[in-house]
Amino acid sequence: MTIKEKKILFSDVLSVPEASEEWGVCVDVIKKNARAGKFLPTEARRAGKNWIITRQGMERVFGPKPE
Repeated sequence: MTIKEKKILFSDVLSVPEASEEWGVCVDVIKKNARAGKFLPTEARRAGKNWIITRQGMERVFGPKPE
């Protein structure tokens, strides 16, 4: 592992519907941002037809998770 790489735990990774529910952001908005490259390559990735997003990526793009 290089210095720039960071270990990501499974608990830090969300499906788009999970991220949508936690942040209150529409699924389509998250997908649109992912397709547009708003997330870093380490924050969002396609898994088949689905996107997976890290909590860190959601916080960077959409701000802190609402309480």
